[in-house]
Amino acid sequence: MKRSLVIMAKPPTPGLAKTRLAAAIGPEDAAMIAYGMLADTLELCEAAAQADDEDLELVLAYTAARELFRSMTPQQWRLIEQRGEGLDERMDNVLADISPSVDDLTMFIGSDSPHMPEERISEAFAALDKADVVLGPCEDGGYYLIAVRGTWPAGALAEVRWSGEHALADTREALTAHGLACVEIGEWYDVDEIEDLRRLAADAEKMPPGRLENTWTALMRVKLD
Repeated sequence: MKRSLVIMAKPPTPGLAKTRLAAAIGPEDAAMIAYGMLADTLELCEAAAQADDEDLELVLAYTAARELFRSMTPQQWRLIEQRGEGLDERMDNVLADISPSVDDLTMFIGSDSPHMPEERISEAFAALDKADVVLGPCEDGGYYLIAVRGTWPAGALAEVRWSGEHALADTREALTAHGLACVEIGEWYDVDEIEDLRRLAADAEKMPPGRLENTWTALMRVKLD
């Protein structure tokens, strides 16, 4: 059985990164925050792989700027180009590139929750022992994690309303309609708006030394008032 942990990532560049956050703090600072969060998400995945008893394939799926992402990732990371219009098509195509067997496990996360407890990753993989799909819900109605045993039918998520309060419910409804058993693990929050960033800054102060170091460095250079 193969297990893959995939980060779906956009380049942390001004104008492309964290556009909702950029409306409050400007595109340059938003890109700096995005870079720090991505770097810490990479470290989160590395830590999860090191703590794992079995081999865990680490995958970064990028939309552009392959050389930038290659420079940020150790050589053992597999890089896959995202293809497709919406997030549903891009995840479908990444799954096709990974080509999981019926018993293989694949997990998708973004770089919006680098503060996620590391144990959520192992918890989600373990939950696939009794379910086809595992979702990590966000407080805003989205989700920070989705994991699947095997795959879901291509196009199953085409009607999901992304980037809003309906994403989790739409995804659960769509996959259940295709006969897949879905379960959820603990709720968390991601960072999209300035209020989320302020909350992350407060939580980062309580983190152990070295945790969220890249995000913290960026936060120290941004005015949140």
